[in-house]
Amino acid sequence: MPYVPDVPDLLPPTVTICGSTRFWEAMTEAAFHETAAGRMVLAPAVNMRAAHPLWADPAAAAALKARLDALHLAKINCADEVLVVTDANLYLGESTRREVLFAEALEVPVRYWIAGHGRAGTTTLGTTTARERADREWKAAFDQLTAASPAGPDRDDLIALAAVDLAVAEHGFRATADDAMAAARAHLGTNLQPSDRLAAALATRTAGTSTTDFLTTVHRPTP
Repeated sequence: MPYVPDVPDLLPPTVTICGSTRFWEAMTEAAFHETAAGRMVLAPAVNMRAAHPLWADPAAAAALKARLDALHLAKINCADEVLVVTDANLYLGESTRREVLFAEALEVPVRYWIAGHGRAGTTTLGTTTARERADREWKAAFDQLTAASPAGPDRDDLIALAAVDLAVAEHGFRATADDAMAAARAHLGTNLQPSDRLAAALATRTAGTSTTDFLTTVHRPTP
């Protein structure tokens, strides 16, 4: 059965995972669950507790640690929510405490994931400035894509594919042509009509047919 996320947005909220790398496995587990719930996840990608040539030299390790700390603050700045991974004793190391204070200063909600138990409570994510900005930026990018479409695929085909993506994001792989037409009106400000091309675009997302074949098939409007 196709997976349907619990956050039906094309541009879902972003969760930044924080915590000591002593909880590396728990952070990985938290990232699995957050991603499966339909949220974009930013998390530590380097575990300096494990041996690696990049930080074998003590001086290089110190420089890398400072760079990673700054990078993670940037990830928090991008977040709609911070999820702190800890244990039943609520252990927070020095870096994590600094990250929590930074998130609070930015008014980014902070929630907790307890190793072996999961989220402490539920997410409170709703419409945020970051998500509203992302929606505007996505619309601008889509407008640029469609403006350039005379040099590539048919503009109507691009719109159909975008509408289908929106419909699948909201309804999962059970999305219909009616759902795609509704998504086009609501999110793209355009009206799509029922057609064989719309059905073919939908099949690229719901029936596994090739998007490449769809885009390279000559579209000849009905006289």
